[in-house]
Amino acid sequence: MTPATQRQLFDLTVARVTDLKNWLERGDLSPSSTWRRAKDEREIRNLVAGWLDQRSGSAFTVAEEPEIANSQRVDIWLQAPNVPLPIPIELKLLDKNWTGPQLCERLANQLVGDYLRDGDERCGLMLLFWKGTKPGRKWKVDGNPVGVSELRDALNRHWDSISSTFPRIAAVEVIAIDLTMRGQRSGDQHGG
Repeated sequence: MTPATQRQLFDLTVARVTDLKNWLERGDLSPSSTWRRAKDEREIRNLVAGWLDQRSGSAFTVAEEPEIANSQRVDIWLQAPNVPLPIPIELKLLDKNWTGPQLCERLANQLVGDYLRDGDERCGLMLLFWKGTKPGRKWKVDGNPVGVSELRDALNRHWDSISSTFPRIAAVEVIAIDLTMRGQRSGDQHGG
């Protein structure tokens, strides 16, 4: 499918990132243990951008850290030939000690306030990665402590609770990828 609208490009972006999540967390040939060895957000960003680029066909192009009007750099964005605005992906490595309130702030101020400030019907994605360096870690979102398996839903609920203050935003989605899940499924804590 070649997207013709911002919403179609967003839906395709969410579908591709969900495919990535399913492959890393549940795939028989999942390289999650390799991805866990990535040292920093830059390496994870390169892996994600490369994976998306390989699956783009002619539907979209992928760019890493393009500069936007306010001299900030979006982690990843997807563009389609007939869609005037790209879909930004804000990537966060949860092992870098992000707190729940900081993630909520980055969702509202960085992704929405900075990267989605131009145009109408804007859409964006926040992509979280968990390498599992602190097992049992919790994040407090809107006063409730949540683990990695509940973090996505908690942040999406947070977005729902504040979205009315951003009337020009058509859609925002949070997806969390747990790179430890494949290892837990196979009984091997190192993944694979």
